[in-house]
Amino acid sequence: MTRRAGDKEAPDDRRPKVDISLLQTFHLVARTGSFSAASRELNISYQSAANHVRRLEQLYGARLIEAEKGSRSVTLTPQGRALHASLGGELDTILSRISVLLHDVRSVLRVGVPQALFHHFFPGILQEFRAEAPDLELAFFERDTTLEKMMMDGALDAAVSERSFSHPAITQHLLGSYRLALVWPMDWGIPGDGADLSVFRDRPFVTYEPGQTLRSRSLDYLTRQIGAPPRVATSVSGSTSVTRLIAEGLGYGVLPEWAVEDDGHRVMCRVLTGMEPMKLWFAHTAFLGTNRYVQVLHRCCQKALG
Repeated sequence: MTRRAGDKEAPDDRRPKVDISLLQTFHLVARTGSFSAASRELNISYQSAANHVRRLEQLYGARLIEAEKGSRSVTLTPQGRALHASLGGELDTILSRISVLLHDVRSVLRVGVPQALFHHFFPGILQEFRAEAPDLELAFFERDTTLEKMMMDGALDAAVSERSFSHPAITQHLLGSYRLALVWPMDWGIPGDGADLSVFRDRPFVTYEPGQTLRSRSLDYLTRQIGAPPRVATSVSGSTSVTRLIAEGLGYGVLPEWAVEDDGHRVMCRVLTGMEPMKLWFAHTAFLGTNRYVQVLHRCCQKALG
């Protein structure tokens, strides 16, 4: 259809969307002359800083930075110098204004945590946090599968997750890892050590809702060990519910080792040493890396979960 004179041109939705965190990283690399210095200032890894710049180059359609192999410093290409000059002080003004808003106005820190982790660890983490930040409100969202999307949508400031997020606007720090355990009712008569896992092949399996990391990892592992996919009988949202159903004799399951409760010796437990441990990550939006409250929360989580 021909556009008539005077008609407003429709916006081009095909144009690439540039995340401001990519511009911030490039701006700091250009100003400091190295990925290392920029990564320290942003409180992200060297690799994350390099990935930010590479992603911006993909969107820009040209090389912006040249880095000789083995050299700690970088140089700007002609296109990189032009972009850096065009950003000028305007980007610094925008970032400064955002920093003021985040540090001085935000009175609520919104944190996403899987339900089991919250129940088992966060009462202690909160006690540590309150000692340094008694007046800040913490709003917790007990989620698992939606944490990355919630952070991208601006609904969360930070999160603790068993997932590695992929978006460059989210910075993640490895906290530690934990082992998983196979748990089953004691009255099944299956010994705690040495029994071949194939004895569970036709037993009902109690697990997490579809999409949760623990469910996917457990199904893959057990399928290899027992020679067939486990017979999923019940799916629930959290470790407390899985443990309760197993204790009532309704099936067996795979749980974090720390989530297996002593409930009067109604369940048997075996740590799955052959199964890869689950990693735990602390995540925050890139611009909150220097926020005092985020740093305090990260430190408290590192102490409890590291």
